Amino acid sequence: MTTPQRVCLFHGAWRRNEDGHWNFQRKLSDLGYTVMVKPTETVEGLAQLVRERYNLQPETPLVMAYHPPDWLLEPLGTRTPPIYLTTTSQVETMMHIRSWFSELTLCVSSGPEDVAHFQFLSNTTFTIGGATFVFNGLNDKELVASKEILEEIFNDQERVTIYRSHLEIEKAKEEERVTGGSASLSSTPSVGEASTSSPSGSRE
Repeated sequence: MTTPQRVCLFHGAWRRNEDGHWNFQRKLSDLGYTVMVKPTETVEGLAQLVRERYNLQPETPLVMAYHPPDWLLEPLGTRTPPIYLTTTSQVETMMHIRSWFSELTLCVSSGPEDVAHFQFLSNTTFTIGGATFVFNGLNDKELVASKEILEEIFNDQERVTIYRSHLEIEKAKEEERVTGGSASLSSTPSVGEASTSSPSGSRE
């Protein structure tokens, strides 16, 4: 079958509660969109459809993910991480499911913070060097700046790494508090809130 099918889009952010259940929180302003997607659509073509519908720039970080029907999520149910579309074969699989599951919804997250948070929750690959969280391509810079200044200095893709580093650092700190460990975080960059100045990468 080559006929395009309707796919519902929601825009927002993935969250995972303390029990490990995943849910997608739509933006208050998002009413949802419908796009026509070919069963053989490429991941690049689907991303372009999404960007056009939500008026996202090519450089804006983007995550497209979905949960299959509940019965396919057994035995973990919604503790199963959503499927993150990164390849054309994954898009084809999604469209095969869509051919018989009309309620399938593609959830879209965009922007550095929401994309970094999704990557953190889903434990995507993240490089840590020695005792320092390494910023790939940022030359391990350590900055003292507000969030607004960081947005002026770094592009969206670089800020994904910065925000992701913040989440990893906070996780390490929490684990250290719980276990009483002595892991060193003295050289890790952190990201400050707009009203807080701190080393780039960690939000106080």
